[in-house]
Amino acid sequence: MSTRRSFHLRPEAEKAFGYAQAVRQGDQLHIAGSLSVDEAFQPLYPGQMAAQLREVYATLGRTLEAFDAGFANVVSERIYVTDMDAFLAANSVRLEIYPASGLPATTAVEVRRLAFVECMVEVELVALL
Repeated sequence: MSTRRSFHLRPEAEKAFGYAQAVRQGDQLHIAGSLSVDEAFQPLYPGQMAAQLREVYATLGRTLEAFDAGFANVVSERIYVTDMDAFLAANSVRLEIYPASGLPATTAVEVRRLAFVECMVEVELVALL
């Protein structure tokens, strides 16, 4: 029987909001939607999609590293954006982080807003360990 392990990147803020940054069950790692925010959950880079993408993927990378994994382990990603045109224009930032071995199955959806109005992008991942 596999054990479940939760991980908190920003423990106090995540517990106050009511979620875990990641949950491992067996060989699957589910990483919660990550936003461009600082340690106190203050939004970073308002109005700058490329900068927000860099911050989001840096956060996702730190979470993957906590499980001795990297972007090569990612099999699925969901991307929520408030401006699809801005996302498509900055998509090269996202492509730079994945290894040449392949891209994950990806869904990108435009939404009206995210948890913080200044945030333009939120990404969640599933990785195999």
